[in-house]
Amino acid sequence: MTRDYRIYRLDRVRHVVEVEWIRAACDRDAIAVAREIPSSGRREVWHGERLVATIDVETADEPSAAFWL
Repeated sequence: MTRDYRIYRLDRVRHVVEVEWIRAACDRDAIAVAREIPSSGRREVWHGERLVATIDVETADEPSAAFWL
């Protein structure tokens, strides 16, 4: 079963620049999709009203780059 997620791409002052709707099986899969979007900067992954993770794509290789909530 898949769920709807939103991935927000944010600018330097944390304003929403772009939003992408995706379907994923779980939070981990949605975060993986957010990391693959080809541009740098901060991303937020949302499932409904729940913030799933904040990702700094410029440092996405570091374990601390995704903040699970």
